[in-house]
Amino acid sequence: MPNAITNERVRANPFGPVTGVLAYGLEMRVTVTPDTIKLPDTRSFEGRIVLINRSRKAITLSFNDSRQYDFILRDAGGKKLVQWSDDQPVTQNPGYIIINPNERSEFGGNISTRDMALGRRYTLEASIVGYDQLMTTVNLTPTK
Repeated sequence: MPNAITNERVRANPFGPVTGVLAYGLEMRVTVTPDTIKLPDTRSFEGRIVLINRSRKAITLSFNDSRQYDFILRDAGGKKLVQWSDDQPVTQNPGYIIINPNERSEFGGNISTRDMALGRRYTLEASIVGYDQLMTTVNLTPTK
């Protein structure tokens, strides 16, 4: 009997424990690749948002246009250096994403390092457009 409970928990939670922001029944995780940003060799890095449905029902996110997510790179003082969506085409067609229970949806974008300096601290804000609680930050410090 204990094995049945353990197996059910594994089946019900294929993504492990919650490690990111939890809102609207969704867990939001953000990763940066490469793990270490080495300047001047690294010209850009990838930010990736993973939304995991932690509820027992399908979740629908609705959007007014084609912008569904965004990344903003800020310096230590909070000044915006790069906004990923500035370089992306926008269509005025409303859209939506449906994430079923125990499934995930991923979003990625490349962020330029051209305004970054060695040894300074930066913050990458990752957000789902129109859902204020689905926002988180990652601290970055480029190395040599």
